[in-house]
Amino acid sequence: MTFRKRLGLLLNVCLIGTTLIAQDSLFLKIRAMMDSVSTEKIRTHIQMLEYAGGYESRVTFTPGKDSAMVYIADYFRHHTHVSTVTLDTFYVEHATAPYNTYPLVNVIAKIPGTGTPSRYVVLGAHYDASASRMSSNLWQSQWNTIKAPGADDNATGVAVLLEIARVMSDTSFHFSEEYGIVFVAFAAEESNPMFGSGHQGSLHFVSSAKENKDDILGAVSIDMIGYNANYPYTAIVSNKNSEWLGLRAAEINDMYHLGLLMNNPPYPFATYSDHDRFWEQGYPAILMIENAPPWENGRYYVRNYLYHTSYDTLGSVNLNLVTKVAQLNLGLAADLTGRVTAVPLSPIPQTFVLSQNYPNPFNPTTTIEYTIATAGNVQLVIFDIQGRKKAQVINEYHEPGVYSVTVHAEDFSSGIYLYQLISGSYVQTKKMTVLK
Repeated sequence: MTFRKRLGLLLNVCLIGTTLIAQDSLFLKIRAMMDSVSTEKIRTHIQMLEYAGGYESRVTFTPGKDSAMVYIADYFRHHTHVSTVTLDTFYVEHATAPYNTYPLVNVIAKIPGTGTPSRYVVLGAHYDASASRMSSNLWQSQWNTIKAPGADDNATGVAVLLEIARVMSDTSFHFSEEYGIVFVAFAAEESNPMFGSGHQGSLHFVSSAKENKDDILGAVSIDMIGYNANYPYTAIVSNKNSEWLGLRAAEINDMYHLGLLMNNPPYPFATYSDHDRFWEQGYPAILMIENAPPWENGRYYVRNYLYHTSYDTLGSVNLNLVTKVAQLNLGLAADLTGRVTAVPLSPIPQTFVLSQNYPNPFNPTTTIEYTIATAGNVQLVIFDIQGRKKAQVINEYHEPGVYSVTVHAEDFSSGIYLYQLISGSYVQTKKMTVLK
């Protein structure tokens, strides 16, 4: 499918679905999770990472970096309800001795899905820092002692990871993931005088995922998102295979009225963060960053002259902007992975309801939730846009209650389809989009 056709489909869904989704329970639950994102908790995370272990540095192979790893793992374990926290150790074998035997660690936390365990969405951010722009000589000679607080680059991204994990793992929201969400705090994203080029943690993670034949539906690298005192702006970096992720992020921003300014496609192609390792293995991934690139001015951005210096501190971070980006990524993750578990207000439903399918657009499966108020035969049928029957999903007797069904569309072509619920005199039809 061409980009123009893909964009057209997504825009059609946005226009068709806006009025339908307003009353949908899933929309309201995601809105509630977004509203629970705490600016103060984000601030605390940035402060703790800026002064990790009291060293004011998270450069790879330093004690501050190790202290940051401990803080991140402990927060996942003790302040969220994620199912597992893994310290994924690896080594950079080509690093200068003795650093080639120094264990580096990706911190991985998981919220499992109800479907195939190997199918999941990744939210990632690197937790190491750099001061390479102080001067080349200073960086080369004092890399292991120089201050590198990295508040914007990239304590902001890690703070967003921790806050999203806290909210999305909170069972009081009754959110249930069809696909899992994997949060990864990547080590060794920044280049280092002892091993050269960076992105080593994401290289290790993605190589392992590929070897295990994991089905990563999409990944977002969240990297330096808070240096902008004037505008609530965030940018998307993408390759062609991943543009749909950026488009969906823009729709989430509009749908939930987050108020972020965002760049339009075609998105810039660049490889200056961990998303590029996903591209190398054929997985869709985008980078979310304060400007693309951050060392240049933009329409809504004045270049960041503090990153990779000893002056990248919390005082230069726009916390309201970081909060909005956290809400956006929470909404995108929820959109890609989940549905809301039904919480009936009374034992017997009083009305029929056909909810918007979720996720939408989708490939290859989606969930449809519906409520039956009166016992009787129920049909759920899918038609193509010309009205031709494509599938009979349900045709059976139902007692009153809330139901959900997973629709498999492996054999469907990309396009807009209609799904119709019929129960006695009640008939309702909604639209959904298959995007391959």
